Amino acid sequence: MRKFWFFVFVAFSVLYVFSCRTAKVQNQEQWITTPSGLEYLDKEIGYGNFPKQGQRVTINFIMKTEDGTVIEDTYQSKIPMSFILGKKDAIQGLEEGVATMRVGGKRILKVPPELGFGASSVRGIPPNSKLIIEVELVKAE
Repeated sequence: MRKFWFFVFVAFSVLYVFSCRTAKVQNQEQWITTPSGLEYLDKEIGYGNFPKQGQRVTINFIMKTEDGTVIEDTYQSKIPMSFILGKKDAIQGLEEGVATMRVGGKRILKVPPELGFGASSVRGIPPNSKLIIEVELVKAE
């Protein structure tokens, strides 16, 4: 009987230690910077494969300027955005950020001006603005 309780104690101790490690890793913010200068932080990883070039991806997103001004919010409009990956239907930073996501994944992108709208003033966005985009990959087909 003592061996049984000892085994139970050891099993719960091991489970506790591993669950604490997992929680700490999940709570750490780890921003990744790509060679192009795009920065991203995964909030949820998602499942399945990465979308392939030429596939239609559907996303929900909130796009803001660095000062927090909301430019576009598909959650609020309830109209997700779809585009063909690699066809340059979206800004380069958004395409690059979505290309390495999995369906169901959520990510925050920090898009430098050269991967966004650049020196152009588009939809009231000041020239050379860094964009913050919270994006969710809904589907890829």
